[in-house]
Amino acid sequence: MYALKDKEMIFVFTGPHGAGRKTVAEMSGSTLGMKQVISYTTRPPKATEEDGQDYHFISPAQFVQAQANDEFIEVSTVNDHLYGIKSADIESMFELSGSIYLILNRFGAETLRKLYGDRVVLIFIYADRDKLEQRMRESGDPDDIIAKYLSYYEDELSFRDECDHVFENVDLAHTVFDLTKTLDLYLNRNLVDLD
Repeated sequence: MYALKDKEMIFVFTGPHGAGRKTVAEMSGSTLGMKQVISYTTRPPKATEEDGQDYHFISPAQFVQAQANDEFIEVSTVNDHLYGIKSADIESMFELSGSIYLILNRFGAETLRKLYGDRVVLIFIYADRDKLEQRMRESGDPDDIIAKYLSYYEDELSFRDECDHVFENVDLAHTVFDLTKTLDLYLNRNLVDLD
């Protein structure tokens, strides 16, 4: 496991599927000059997803081999697909940036918090159930997948009490603005507020 150096921080974006955590994380990360550690998964890519940008899409055999080689620091199963984070990826991203971010479900977030303690900042992004369903429909998710994700909604929402910061993502620009200001308190980048 990678040992964090002084001032290195890990920001973990979590929350229900469809809440916009990926978009919010990417926009905030870009503004603050942070690098993303991308997870590996055995699920097939959606039409809008790109290998190496959204996930590293690998076969179940490749995943099992990497797991056997003890390459993952965290592994979870969602909807019968495996997801994992490689320790080597965390280390290489820290070489490029003093702080990194990941987009994970609650189980991945909990694992990183256990591994790295208070150097992990958990950020919970959510929206109401109807908004999530609308966003999933707009992104072309099939009805059975939407129903499955919505069945986890209450359970996922309960995790917000475990997180350091909670943002309801109703208006993307406002969410990103507020979040970036909050993260800057950790990073001391001294962003200028032009309001």
